[in-house]
Amino acid sequence: MIAALLLALVAPAASADAVPCIPAATAEIASSALADHRALRATLNEPMPEAATMVMLFGHGGHLSTSEYSIVLARRADGRWDGTAVGRSQIWIKDAPFNPMNRREWTLDREESGLLDAAIARRCPAKPPITDNTPGEPPPRSFVSEKIDVIRPEQPPLAFYVSSGDGSFDALLRPPAYR
Repeated sequence: MIAALLLALVAPAASADAVPCIPAATAEIASSALADHRALRATLNEPMPEAATMVMLFGHGGHLSTSEYSIVLARRADGRWDGTAVGRSQIWIKDAPFNPMNRREWTLDREESGLLDAAIARRCPAKPPITDNTPGEPPPRSFVSEKIDVIRPEQPPLAFYVSSGDGSFDALLRPPAYR
């Protein structure tokens, strides 16, 4: 189930020349989704990783069902990144139960880890994000709002909507089969 959802949500690949980066602040700044990650993971009995440096992607939305998922990458002391992805979905029928998505776990190789480290350090121009609360407009059909949080030691946390980037940064965070 998480496979189909993540495949549908993968942004178009950026050009091969593009260096992933974090979109610079825009007028529409996302609030942190850290509490959402913790709440979802607690509901699913999935521990929240704890590391000094973490990058997290939280998604919530859908069309005929509501899906929510938490992707967390935690940086290890050796510089590699460990990722976990968990989630659940619920069809839009009154009192329908939530169904858990398949849990994914992976470790970025040294090259991917270095690319994620470099991406966190870079800023690039941001596009106006598509959000689930755009005034006067409904979100696109099947829209899933995705937010990214970046937590680093001795630096303020960053939060932004996935749609404000070009797809190259969030692609680094998704489980390998969905890139």
